[in-house]
Amino acid sequence: MGKILVIFEGKEYTILHQYASGYCEIVDEGSPLNIKLVHFSELVIKP
Repeated sequence: MGKILVIFEGKEYTILHQYASGYCEIVDEGSPLNIKLVHFSELVIKP
């Protein structure tokens, strides 16, 4: 599986992991130490 790019709060992130609960760990490629935990419903898949 390749990288899944998403938009969250107007910025581009990559999904690191998606949990069965629907939450995802996302990371900004420019700040690899800045990992956020957000619900999948808050994300927009980048085409």
